[in-house]
Amino acid sequence: METTKNSTFVLFLSILVVLNVVNATVVDHCLLGNGTLPDQVELANCLTPPCIFYISANSSMTMKFRSPRYMENFAPSAVALAMGITVNYPLDQDDACDGVTNTPCPLAENEYIEYTYSMYILPIFPKISLTLEFALVDKDQNNEQFECFRVEIQLEDLPNGSG
Repeated sequence: METTKNSTFVLFLSILVVLNVVNATVVDHCLLGNGTLPDQVELANCLTPPCIFYISANSSMTMKFRSPRYMENFAPSAVALAMGITVNYPLDQDDACDGVTNTPCPLAENEYIEYTYSMYILPIFPKISLTLEFALVDKDQNNEQFECFRVEIQLEDLPNGSG
């Protein structure tokens, strides 16, 4: 009887783990920096790249990771790579604590963090394929990357009837 209960419990935990990872987007390590790949990245409505971002709309993402050290001042950073050109993409968030959803700042070493960011895709952008490197940088450590992921993006017009 005890073995059956243990087997059922292990099966239940396995299902929970699978359900939690099902929403994860497949991402790669950054090539331009040395930040650690987050434990999990969730880009809205995207499991497998290229991920579709709509022009003149918000695209959101969540990173889940463990803080590598105590941190008070950190910020998001984004770089777009397209047609052989690398461009720093301006973000409207100077304090990443604004995006931490599960705990107050400052971050403790090895603390589990869920960070969410919503990025507006400006209407001046053309429909294009690009690579996005999104990082969190420690402002107290000369903007050293501590988490970073790379993903292929396809910019498209909003579908008819949207927006």
